[in-house]
Amino acid sequence: MIYFEMYPGDYLKDTTRLSLIEHGAYFKLMLAYYAEEQALPDSLAELYIIAGAITGGDKAAVKKVAERYFPVGDDGLRHSKRCDEQITKAQGRIAEGKGRRDARKSNETERQARTRARRTMLFEDLRAVGVVPEGLVTMAELKALHVTHVTHSEGVTNAAMSRVTDRDMSHLSRVTGGVITGVNTGNQTPDPRSITPDTSLHTQRSLSGVTDAGRACLLMRQAGCHSTNPSHPDLLAALAEGVTPEELGDTAAEGLSRSPPVAKPFPWAIQTARSRKAAGATPTNTTTTGGPNANSQLGSADHVAEQRRKFEQRSAAGGFGGPGSDVIDADFELVQH
Repeated sequence: MIYFEMYPGDYLKDTTRLSLIEHGAYFKLMLAYYAEEQALPDSLAELYIIAGAITGGDKAAVKKVAERYFPVGDDGLRHSKRCDEQITKAQGRIAEGKGRRDARKSNETERQARTRARRTMLFEDLRAVGVVPEGLVTMAELKALHVTHVTHSEGVTNAAMSRVTDRDMSHLSRVTGGVITGVNTGNQTPDPRSITPDTSLHTQRSLSGVTDAGRACLLMRQAGCHSTNPSHPDLLAALAEGVTPEELGDTAAEGLSRSPPVAKPFPWAIQTARSRKAAGATPTNTTTTGGPNANSQLGSADHVAEQRRKFEQRSAAGGFGGPGSDVIDADFELVQH
């Protein structure tokens, strides 16, 4: 203990008959009791050393005080009821205070980790569409950039940030690619360049489909795929083969909806989508009304329009309903759900 409570009235009442030397002996033994937070030894020789007793009068004072105020207990040590009570109370206060400090520290650590994870998510989404903010950009500015260039909706951005979980925090533990890591307190003065989109990515990679790659990564992340790379050669190859960003997003969602979900959804979605494209198949539309067995072609108005466009092209070429064909010509109708 670094301090203890003392009530002068009680002390003077209990020590009325002590001499000046005996008061000193009592104080020395009591201070040792509180400092060590344990009872005193039974041996008088040890008590003489603790109290600093040298002369015969000193030792007589220590012996009198020890026998009167620190009787030997069942455990063979000299106890003081008042000291034991004060030590017990102090240890309780210390434990309670430590618990509060640990809780505050834990909450602060979790808050910082969640902030890092959310910043990482915003950075990666922005980089996927070619916008590279400076590392010291504030959360408010980063969120505004995300709304402007990625979601076009503050509500969607807020929902994406709120979905950051402990799993995300362990996975998204750092910002890569030259972006400064750590928690931004928002007190820094941002560089004006931090809110200017980096169009160099669009200029340098316009021939390799960076826009489609960025959109594909964004859709896959929205489907639950936390690790994406818009520059991945397999992704660029898939897009070059005609796989659409929407197909990649649907395929990633399909893989993650399995039980158990695929371990590496990003490469799995790319490989699966490429294989299906080569075979002429389409991914399962996880948002189609009627479940996974429903007709995926009726789950999206854009998909129906695309199928109708292909039908009209084949019809014009004589592939369906033309002269000599046995196929009955029919009109497409958009099915409303």
